[in-house]
Parts: sequence; C-alpha cells; structure tokens
Amino acid sequence: MTFERMAEPSSTPPRWSPLGGRSPGLSVLALALVTVPIALLTFGSNQACTEAKVVTSDPPIVIGATVDLTKQKDFGAGSQRVLRVAEQQLNAVGGVLGRRVVLDIRDDGGDGALIGGLSADFIERGVVGFVGPSTTDALKGMHGAFRDARIPILTPFATSPEVPLLQEGKDRYLFRTSCAVEYQARAIARYALGGSFAPPEIADPPNESPKDAGDADGGEEPAPVADAGTGAPFKACRKMAVLYAEDAPGKGSATIESLREEYSKFGGVLKDFVIQAGAATYAAEAAEVVAAAEAGEVECQTLLMFAADGGKYMREFRGATQGNGAFSAASFSTFGFIRFYQQGFIEAGRVDAKNTNELSKVDGVLGAACNQERNTSPEWARFDALYRSQFPPAADDAGSLPSPIPQIYDSVILLALAVEKAGSVDDRVAIRDALYSVSAPPGDAFGPGQLAEALNAVRSGRDIDYTGASGTFDIDDRGDTALEVILWRVSGNGFVSIPDLRSGDLQK
Repeated sequence: MTFERMAEPSSTPPRWSPLGGRSPGLSVLALALVTVPIALLTFGSNQACTEAKVVTSDPPIVIGATVDLTKQKDFGAGSQRVLRVAEQQLNAVGGVLGRRVVLDIRDDGGDGALIGGLSADFIERGVVGFVGPSTTDALKGMHGAFRDARIPILTPFATSPEVPLLQEGKDRYLFRTSCAVEYQARAIARYALGGSFAPPEIADPPNESPKDAGDADGGEEPAPVADAGTGAPFKACRKMAVLYAEDAPGKGSATIESLREEYSKFGGVLKDFVIQAGAATYAAEAAEVVAAAEAGEVECQTLLMFAADGGKYMREFRGATQGNGAFSAASFSTFGFIRFYQQGFIEAGRVDAKNTNELSKVDGVLGAACNQERNTSPEWARFDALYRSQFPPAADDAGSLPSPIPQIYDSVILLALAVEKAGSVDDRVAIRDALYSVSAPPGDAFGPGQLAEALNAVRSGRDIDYTGASGTFDIDDRGDTALEVILWRVSGNGFVSIPDLRSGDLQK
C-alpha cells in the first residue's frame, strides 16, 4: 500500500477535509465537528494495513516549522517534504493524544529579519513545538520568545557552536538535532592535516614520512599517496584559504572560528577571503586564491557558501587553473560543509545544470556532513521507504532535491513522542522534560516504522528510547544529539563517503 503523491504545500497553514484531504473551503475549526478515520498504512514489519485508527473531534495538535524556500529553494523543498512524511505517518497511526497532527510550515527565506513575525504568529497559535529555523542567525533572534512561552525548539539546520550556548543547562527549550559544526570543522581540519579524524599528533598519517613531511613554514612538499582506503591521491595541507560570505550560513564567524581553533592547534594557518553571496561572478575571488597559492600563502581551500555560490565559484576556479596540475583536485584540495551535500551543488558546478554528461567543476571536492547514508541501518531503511512511498522519484525533480534528511523527520517524531508522554499539550514543562526521557536509554528501543508501537508503549507507561533514522539521537544536558560525522567526496554525478574514518575519533 502506498501514499498518494502530495502537492507541495504553501506557506499558509493547511486545511483538511473530513476524509483527510486538503480542502480550501474547510477550516481547522470545522475539523472539531467531525471524527476522522485514518487508514493504518504499512511502514514496516510491525505495522499492517488491516485496521483503522480514529482521530477524535478535538482540535488538531499543531507543530510549527520553517524552511528556506527562497535562498535555498531545492534544499528547502526537500526539507519540507521530509516534514510532510513525518506528519502523514503520525496521522496514519492515529495522531498524538488521539488528535490529528498538523505541521504549519512557513518559508523563513534564510532571513533572520523575518523570523520575529513568524515566531509571534506560531506562539499566538499555540504550537506545541517548533522545528527549524533554517539559519543560526534566525535561531538567535527567536529562541528567547519560545523559551519564555515554554515551547520546545528542535533545530536540525542550525549547526553553529553558538547553539548549545544560547540557553543554559537542562532547564532549556532549545535542542540541536543536527551534527554540530564544531565536529564538522574538526573533521575537515584533521583530515586536511593528516588524513584521519584522529588528532594529528596521534594519527598515523598515510601521506608522508618524517623525511618528507616539510613544515608549516614551507619546507619540502610531501608526496601525494593514496588516502584512507579510496586509492585517490591525498596531500596534506597546512595553509588553508577560507572563503565565506557575511550573509551566508556560517558567516565566517563561529563556524570559521571552530575551524581555525582546530586547525591552528596542530600548526595549520588560515587565510580569510570574503565574498558577496549571490554575486554574478566569482572570477576575482578565484584569481585572488590562485595568486595566494602561487605565492605560497595557501595550499588548499574551504568554502562556506550556499550551494549555488559554491558551484559558481568552482567553475571560475577550475577555469582559471585549467591545465595546471598544481591546482588539480589531488594537489589543491577543496573542502565544504554540510550545505554542499546535495545534488544542487553538483548541478551548480555545470554550465548546463541538468546535463549529466558534463563533468561538474565540483568533481573531487571534499566535505563534512552528518551521516545521512546509513545504508546498513534498519532505521534508515524504514525512513527511506516511508519517504519514497509518499514522494516516489519523479522526472521533474530528479537530481535537484537533496537526499531526504533524516534528522528533520526524527525531530518531528521525537517531539510527538514527548507530547504523548506528557499526556497534555498544556503542560509545556512536561513536554520539555519528556524529550530527554524518550530520546535516551534506558528504555525499549523503537525507530521509524515502529511509531504505532512506540506510541502505545508510551501510553502504557513503558520507558522508551527512540532510535532515529539519523542515529541514536540521544539528547544530552547541553541540548545536543551525538550524531555521526562523515567525510564525503564528489565523484561524477554523486557523492561517495570516504571509508575508514571513525567518527568517534572526533571526540578525542
């Protein structure tokens, strides 16, 4: 049994018909007058399409959410789809507290100036929780109002090291559900210096021996050799160019400072280059980096940009260095962060974005991200099946949207389980406290595809431990989740993960 493909919702709250479909003429108030049967869909081996769940006539439980459908249209659209998957699954198993769940999804435009008005509207509407916003700046501008209203925020997009410091201790209403940017920065810094996630002083660098290691001041260059299990050339980099836009995610502030702290700890030196986000061309910036490299000032580069800007910059950079082996992907590494981990980045590196026969200029770019390709995980497989049943691959969006991002889904499901455990939408402190208890051991483990069982276990008073599609998803006292970090490489028209890099080493 499969879902019907849903139209992409607008930024206004959805309205529902008594049969569960969208209706432009039926308000949420009218929903209180009806009883809605919801078919129980097949999500895994423990849920069967054999019985109906009934959602009561009480008003729906509303969860607020924002994504960026303006500056990062494809990324935002993909994120919105994942939110709808979580919403539909919750309602398919009878909702929360016996009530329909509605996700009120708005476009925050990647603009911190817009979030204040959106936040006030969500708070006035009485949302039980919020998933978002799309940037750390927006989060900084709105989290205080949600804390005062005692409404939990689960943010799968804001990765800055500032996030866990915005509110203190366990008495908080802000939870980061993405892998921390400090771990992503640590992964890039350590790999650039030594080809491993372990601290360089205890790593076994695969690329050099003491006699040819050189030094940070420009000694003899190490000889490129194969890196961790890929057979691709790896060359250590001790002088890194960092390119960033002041109004892009990361901003060259906390994100770069995390990179600078880790990189300099082991003798690396950063040189900053500021760009203008959304510029028509980055030819001048590429020329500056090339000149700095030829002067011996930089040996690799890291990009903190939107995906479209990153692809545009790499087209200029590859064009300026074409035929010069000193600037090949093997000799002059380029790194990026999680925002590049989407097909839109590869497309932006082509002159003809959709022409897969054209090799993208971002080929060979490396980067850090949350581990979103957990092919060996049953939780990931169930989540992926849920997503594809509702949004099967289609020719009109193939290659443009990012892979479904599991921590967005996990954020909604975790919030729903916490509301069920609290037993009421009115006791906000109980909802907040329940986020800790349903996310971490001890307790019976439940994951995607086992949502009906998880909700029933909570109702019966059992302790549960939600294991997400994105990992263990345990919330700690700083409001953080310990998600795995990977290093990826663009290869042709896709991404490959670099093997034999242990995420646990980043905690050392």
